[in-house]
Amino acid sequence: MFDTHCHLQDERIAGSVDDILCRAGRAGVRRLLCCGSAEEDWAGVARIGAKYGGNADLCNSAVSVSCAFGVHPWYVDQAGDNWDTELEGYLNRDPSAAVGEIGLDNTVSPRNDVRQIDIFTRQLEIAGRFGRPVSIHCRKAWGSLLSILKNMGGLRCGGAIHSYSGPPDLVCELEKLGCCISFSGSILIPGSKRAAESLKKVSPGKLLVETDSPDILPPGVPGPFNEPANIFTIINKAAEILAKTPEEVALLTYNNGLRLLNRK
Repeated sequence: MFDTHCHLQDERIAGSVDDILCRAGRAGVRRLLCCGSAEEDWAGVARIGAKYGGNADLCNSAVSVSCAFGVHPWYVDQAGDNWDTELEGYLNRDPSAAVGEIGLDNTVSPRNDVRQIDIFTRQLEIAGRFGRPVSIHCRKAWGSLLSILKNMGGLRCGGAIHSYSGPPDLVCELEKLGCCISFSGSILIPGSKRAAESLKKVSPGKLLVETDSPDILPPGVPGPFNEPANIFTIINKAAEILAKTPEEVALLTYNNGLRLLNRK
């Protein structure tokens, strides 16, 4: 299984990464993408990637962590004057790294749309120049996201809309712009009909799953924090919605994740 979006560097769980990855390996997780959120945590992401970037033998189960570096829309106002140079440095040092978590969020208060759009667009340009996929956060900013992606001619090396919360009708349009669509534990929330309808709209080759650990703990799963071992709970629900077996969804999303990360 492939957890295509998590934050192992998060201070709430960073001291327990060995144990978290051990449990993930026992659960059948083989790949993870650890996404940065701000300049301050990129070093932590890089350390985790350096330690677990190969096939780390944890509890006799091989688990490999890939890295992504980016400025999350929540933290754009904290970005330093040289954030772009720093980002390029991390990408140069890690030729397999993606760009993320980046994006747009219109729920931020006070609103800082101009700053968000500027930093998001510049990160897309950097990803294009380096030939890297992206991991995109979008909340209530779908019109702006579509406009930016269309103006840029889509994603040059693909990417994922993480923890998709948009309308089902946008799925096809986003796919045409180079986006995979990733689903998290939010699909397990009782009454989440829109998420289920969106999931059904996704092309088989564009479907991904994620935990967004340590956040979005699936309902009914012991906490207090989410972790990659819980990805099978999400796969089970996705399989139920799609009328497939969990094994089919696990293999499909694993291969989709590998193809996206290895794309140049």
